Amino acid sequence: MNETNSGHVHDDTHTDYHAAKAMAEARMQRGVWQDRFAERFVPFASRTMDCGLSRQSVDAIAEGKNYVSYRGIGMAKDPFDMVLYPILLHEVAPATVIELGAYTGASALWMADTLATMEIKSRVISVDIDLSLVDEKAKGRSDIEFREGDCNAIEELFPPEMLHQLPHPLVLIDDAHVNIAGVYRHFHEHALREGDYLVIEDTIPWMPGAFGPINEDAGTGQVTEWGDWKWREILKFFREHGDDYRVDRYYTDFFGLNATWNWNGFVRRGG
Repeated sequence: MNETNSGHVHDDTHTDYHAAKAMAEARMQRGVWQDRFAERFVPFASRTMDCGLSRQSVDAIAEGKNYVSYRGIGMAKDPFDMVLYPILLHEVAPATVIELGAYTGASALWMADTLATMEIKSRVISVDIDLSLVDEKAKGRSDIEFREGDCNAIEELFPPEMLHQLPHPLVLIDDAHVNIAGVYRHFHEHALREGDYLVIEDTIPWMPGAFGPINEDAGTGQVTEWGDWKWREILKFFREHGDDYRVDRYYTDFFGLNATWNWNGFVRRGG
């Protein structure tokens, strides 16, 4: 409430602020608007590789994300992830987060800090074939475990008996891009349960810079870009297990159709 120069006292009751707050309280659960989409969870097979963003916008954002840091550590997260992950973590309240691809450890530190701020008791397990890049600031936390290992030998990195003992809900984040179908099958058989999430990062087929183009099809001579390659690998898994998973449009389409680096990449087990 404030007094203007004319001497009249004003407050915010003349605006729609209170109505908007009441509407949010009625329609929002755990930070998620329940009626945002008429059909929120859709079959993986129903999704196409399209995006509401322009390629020019993606190129500009890709340039900026290289300079993103967290607590002084390079993290290379895009602005969509920076918004969507905290909402997802709050909604799911995971007891375990597994991140395939540790890089500097900044992402694991950011997620652990975010979960702690939300007073969600959780454990972040971040793995990489080489942990030498992990910053000292990310080490020594009781709620973060860094594991060194190769996703090509996923059974050794995450033995079934270890996965069976993990507390749930579980959020599995694939930012390693290695042995994709094999990794997903392993977690499907031994870890992912109803309500758990698989977040598939970097399915966007417009990965600029060093990520793509990455190879040439021997049969056609056509150059395949990064996201195209990863999409093909993902489809190998979902052709077998597509009925067990649904794409969550709340996150993939939050800012418009696949307006994220993770096209069709926020996936929940179960209907």
